[in-house]
Amino acid sequence: MYILKLIPIVILAIVYSLIIKRRIFNYNIEIWVAMGIGAFLMLATGSITPLQALYSINLHVIAYLVGMLIIGAALYESGFLGYLFKSLFEKEHKFSNLFFKLFMLIGLASSILMNDTIAVIMTPLMVDLGKKLKLDEKFLLLLLAFGITVGSVMTPIGNPQNLIIGLQMDNPFYYFGKYLIIPTIVNLVLSFYLLKMFFYKKRDFKIEVKNLEYDIKDKALASRSKISLVLLLFLSFLNVILYFMFRITFSLGLIALLSALPVLFSSSIKKVIKRFDWKTIAFFVFMFIVMQGVFDSGFFQSFILSFLKTPVEIMFASIILSQFLSNVPFVDLFIKFVAHTPVNLVTLAAGSTIAGNFLLLGAASNIIIIQTAEAHGGKGLSFIDFAKYGTLITVINAVIYLFFIYIFAFLA
Repeated sequence: MYILKLIPIVILAIVYSLIIKRRIFNYNIEIWVAMGIGAFLMLATGSITPLQALYSINLHVIAYLVGMLIIGAALYESGFLGYLFKSLFEKEHKFSNLFFKLFMLIGLASSILMNDTIAVIMTPLMVDLGKKLKLDEKFLLLLLAFGITVGSVMTPIGNPQNLIIGLQMDNPFYYFGKYLIIPTIVNLVLSFYLLKMFFYKKRDFKIEVKNLEYDIKDKALASRSKISLVLLLFLSFLNVILYFMFRITFSLGLIALLSALPVLFSSSIKKVIKRFDWKTIAFFVFMFIVMQGVFDSGFFQSFILSFLKTPVEIMFASIILSQFLSNVPFVDLFIKFVAHTPVNLVTLAAGSTIAGNFLLLGAASNIIIIQTAEAHGGKGLSFIDFAKYGTLITVINAVIYLFFIYIFAFLA
């Protein structure tokens, strides 16, 4: 019986190995293919039945991704995203100043619009900036990945796992703000300068944003894209207000699909569909099947019960176990066991979120960035590249969050 429980863990190890290696017999294995192999093995070994696999697919998440990928493709194809970047930063000439401001803006935006949203929207621009400004693409993609991960910690609407945690609190915006805003700002600043030091050391140089050829390529599609963005922002805030006033909430998938409607009825829809990243959708469908098989094995549940008492235990259990269960399924499971005090819950939010800075599979947003970058002609990031920089940054992030959480808890 115990051996049967180990089969899904072995399959997960195979998936990890394929993602780490990504090249077998001169064949480049894409991340979605590696996860697809894992899903096939789960079904082939009987670790999960076809019906269980079907029910494991979270249609709300898939709908959300479909809607956001449509909006993201429209923003890119219309030229509006590049035009907006140029408008905001064309007067900035120093490399450090420009990308520090962009990094902080990314962090703030992810705390409001959810990190996966910013991953979809911003990745094509980062790939494009790397080519046009002759900058290291790895630096730009890591800047985006770490910015949206850390930035999304500080609000209960910054990412899906925070939303799950926020629903367990009487006043989530108050507690997230009290315990997490200051350490998040500190972590954003430190993460930026660490990344700059890793890639450019003490060098600084001029960036001529005003010379970049970023103009609106399709005015009609750009207008539709702007309407979709405004609609997304409005519906997201309305959803939050309705929940906290009347305990009424709408699926994020429904919000994303409704926001994408202006683009779907555009005359340029063929152009958008051609740019649509179906590989990211395939990855998530396969991931749900693999993670359900791992979850059903019960292998990790016994470990979870050992880490329930202190913020330190919750923080590091969240970071480590999120690498194997992914952070949203992990929180969905862990929250049933942890004591629902504000300190424990905000620690769970911080730990499960910055788990995305540790390894590639720690957060869905990382996968979205890599898949989208490769779909737009970028090189993406390897598992090793991500871990090389992410492990140190994650440890620093964790220590800073714990320091402030303990200080604020003591002062309360």
